[in-house]
Amino acid sequence: MVSHAMDGGRQPHRGHAARAGAAQTVQPLVDELCRDSPEFAAMWRENDVRSFGEGVKRLRHPVLGALTLEYSSFAVDGRPDLAMLVYNPMEEADAVKIRGLMEGRGA
Repeated sequence: MVSHAMDGGRQPHRGHAARAGAAQTVQPLVDELCRDSPEFAAMWRENDVRSFGEGVKRLRHPVLGALTLEYSSFAVDGRPDLAMLVYNPMEEADAVKIRGLMEGRGA
C-alpha cells in the first residue's frame, strides 16, 4: 500500500496535515507507515514543512498559449488550514493576453 501511495513522485506531506489541523489525528497512521516502510519513514523525516512563499509558474493555457506568472502565498488569518495564492503576469504581453480573454476577445 505504501509504494502505491508514493508512486509518481508524490511524497507524504506533513504540512497538509498540519494546516488542516489533523496532525494528531493522522499520527497513528504515520506511525504505522513508518514502522512498515523504511522508505516512507525516510521521506516523512526529510519532508520539510514550509509554505509556498513566492515563485514563478510557467503554464500553457489552451487558448492563450504560454504564460509566465509570478506568485505569492499569504496566510489567512484565523484559518491555518487555508492559504491564499496570488498570481500576476510577469510580462506585459501576458497581461494583455489575459485581459483580452477576460474581455471576451480570446487570444
